[in-house]
Amino acid sequence: MDLQTAKGIAMALEDETAALVPSENVGDQSQLQMTYLLGCANDTLAWPGRTTVTLVGDVDAEAMIDVIASAWEQKDGVVVERRKTRQGAPRVDMTGVQGDFYSASIWAPGTELQITSFSPCFELEGGTKPGMKY
Repeated sequence: MDLQTAKGIAMALEDETAALVPSENVGDQSQLQMTYLLGCANDTLAWPGRTTVTLVGDVDAEAMIDVIASAWEQKDGVVVERRKTRQGAPRVDMTGVQGDFYSASIWAPGTELQITSFSPCFELEGGTKPGMKY
């Protein structure tokens, strides 16, 4: 797997997850386009991403995370774990079949949904260096 494929997988799942938020509850949405690569297994790397959805209106945080968890549970071979943040807000984590990892949680006292991702591991292709943004 190369960098662009791994990054594309992570960003697509972030987009898919953000699309689960009812449009009337979306005030703004932003997605990290470039970031520094992180170390992964066996001298490979992962692309870490994040999408932030600013929530508006009457939002039931527990119900929103339940919808996301249920959607992730429909994916073959993934492991889904419902949890709480250190602040007690609802959170769900998913480990994909390619070693990729995703988390969705409510932040900023119920006003943000943050979706983080760590792409499947990949090897650097020619011309790319770990210390650069991609």
